[in-house]
Amino acid sequence: MSEPRPIRVALIGCGSYGAQHAKFFARNADVTFQAVADLASERAAAFAAKYGAGYATTDVARVLADPAIDAVWISTQHHTHAPLAEQAAAAGKHFFLEKPLALTLADCDRIVTAVERSGVIAASGFKLRFFPAVVAAKAFIAAPQLTTAHVIDDHWPSEFWANDPVQGGGNVLSQGCHMMDTILHLHAASPVRVYAAGGNRNHPARDIVDTAAITLTFADGAVANLSVGDVGVPPHASKFALQTSDGARSLSLYNRLNSLMTRTDGKVTEHPTWPEDGAAVIDRAFIQAVATGGPSPVTVQSARRTSAVVLAAIESIKTGQAVDLTTGVYAAAMAV
Repeated sequence: MSEPRPIRVALIGCGSYGAQHAKFFARNADVTFQAVADLASERAAAFAAKYGAGYATTDVARVLADPAIDAVWISTQHHTHAPLAEQAAAAGKHFFLEKPLALTLADCDRIVTAVERSGVIAASGFKLRFFPAVVAAKAFIAAPQLTTAHVIDDHWPSEFWANDPVQGGGNVLSQGCHMMDTILHLHAASPVRVYAAGGNRNHPARDIVDTAAITLTFADGAVANLSVGDVGVPPHASKFALQTSDGARSLSLYNRLNSLMTRTDGKVTEHPTWPEDGAAVIDRAFIQAVATGGPSPVTVQSARRTSAVVLAAIESIKTGQAVDLTTGVYAAAMAV
């Protein structure tokens, strides 16, 4: 029996997080790094030279038309996700799309429709699901009753592209989605209601929500609270932290979700800290999906639900009203 050939990949977007994926490609024997594409020709050429890609280009169409490419990684500014995903799907390319899936529900729907129509394997970049401590936490508590979590970063400069309301959407959309996705992943029941408070505290020149305290209610009666803001990393819990209980047992995830403590019958167990493996934890899962024909490790349908819940929270902040996720524009996105 012949050995399976490496998956031939391309990277679209040579920014800082594109570099994380490129590092994985460069050191993984299951991958052939075929091409990089970026609007800046010099940056694309530098990426190709540094990480060993076959060629560099500013023409995304060239990459998507290349029969020697099996899958593409899209690591670009958020407002470009929907059109690039549609183009990749139309070209028959499996694709990995960085989080958030998109900044509007309409763009999320475009991506889901393109994937369902084409049949390509597509995944969104919610890597926290694959952190070993998170995997262990999900196995330890299968049905949480109460979850509290945060993603609290240091201050983002107002001129940072991710704070642009069109290109990046601001901290709550751009980064808060990471922990919202983790909460939804740990709760088996579907979210049914969201209420949030917050607003723009630190970026008055930008039309964004940068601070949020979000309360979710699930179909099984469980509740979760999520705090998001670029107001200063908590020194003990770290930027990403979560704790949850099921009425009998509890756990804490901290140290950027790389450390886990569990508690049963009053006895606390501190588990060994896992090293953070960055993008590799989800890149490996997606490569495996492409090699075997699926399923996707993080479906675009589940990523759409995550974006929809964050968007509903922002709506709640702006209106002062709770949002029913089971009716109206959000209902379809809740089915995953």
